[in-house]
Amino acid sequence: MSTGSQEYIRDMNRTLVLEAIVNHPPISRADLAKMLHLTKATVSTIVQELIGRHLVIELGSAETAMGRKPILLTFNSDCGSVIAVDLGVKKITIMTSNLKGKSCCVKEYPIEPETPLAEYLMELLHSTIDGLSPTHYGVIGISVGIYGVVCDSTILFTPYYDLKYSNLKTMLEEEFHLPVIVENEANLSVIGEAAYSYFFKNMIFLNIHEGVGMGILIDGELYKGRNGYAGEFGHTILFPDGRPCPCGNRGCLEQYVSEAAILQDFAKAEHTDPVTVEEFIQSYYSGNANAVQSIQNFTHYIAISLNTILHTFNPDVIVMNSSFTNYIPGLLDEITSDISNRLRWYLHVVPSHLQDLSVLMGGISSCTRNFLGISTLRLHD
Repeated sequence: MSTGSQEYIRDMNRTLVLEAIVNHPPISRADLAKMLHLTKATVSTIVQELIGRHLVIELGSAETAMGRKPILLTFNSDCGSVIAVDLGVKKITIMTSNLKGKSCCVKEYPIEPETPLAEYLMELLHSTIDGLSPTHYGVIGISVGIYGVVCDSTILFTPYYDLKYSNLKTMLEEEFHLPVIVENEANLSVIGEAAYSYFFKNMIFLNIHEGVGMGILIDGELYKGRNGYAGEFGHTILFPDGRPCPCGNRGCLEQYVSEAAILQDFAKAEHTDPVTVEEFIQSYYSGNANAVQSIQNFTHYIAISLNTILHTFNPDVIVMNSSFTNYIPGLLDEITSDISNRLRWYLHVVPSHLQDLSVLMGGISSCTRNFLGISTLRLHD
């Protein structure tokens, strides 16, 4: 066997051992050997290397009825830090955590229109990095969730802020000398839910906020399409020749079911100033006729949307994140009951566990997997 082949096998085995320790802690060397069908000697050699690299630590001996007590191993998730950014429409949210999404700190910053967005983000990141406690590897990566279309890390379309055609990834990497991931927010969200909450290989994440984003996992892999436009579900046409949309079309779904659209329609019907989500929900619970009608419209249009998703992808699960479904118990059941075709019984819709943290946790997962060179990461032990 050539030296190159031997090195490849060693690298592959090292990755398998590390991934098993990361996702199945605590675990002994003997159990690793059984799980991965490797010799005990091979596993022991790899484990010692990983301990030397500060990626794995020994927890102590496991309790056994007889024989030598095995030493349990776990991933040293505190060996580095990760920074995740949710670059929202009205605010920037920054999370710092260890490599498994724990020891988190989340801060929100209002977007300042007078300051260029990329410049403002760099200022915030410098301040964030300066405030971190030292670790062995320091910051291992930065992720940025973008509300728009991203292809090969280049931002192609942003309907709500001016970052079109900017190579934010290169800009940040040159500034901080760290690996940077720039990705669509819904794509990061589906990665976050898959890593933390719902361990399905075929999953759709529907994120309803200022717009409507959709993240798609097929066979465990993120599907983005040829140019990154896959998942731009908010820009599918609900009403031909309907309301104008920043994308250039008319009648796009997000002009009728997004939080911004629902709140705008309600305020218009009430002849009042713009309202917050909380004020709208309060009006709904008070029995306000316009609020009730707005939710009925939302329910009907989302049911149409889920019907389309079901027939297009037939996923294992559809995860929905919306302030309306999060705040109004039973609304998801009303939505699914509005679907009457025969495939309804295959429709499995669940609420997001991470909600507004899904973009950030997806970023944490992506950065950690890239740093460790593993394909699967479960953030919740």
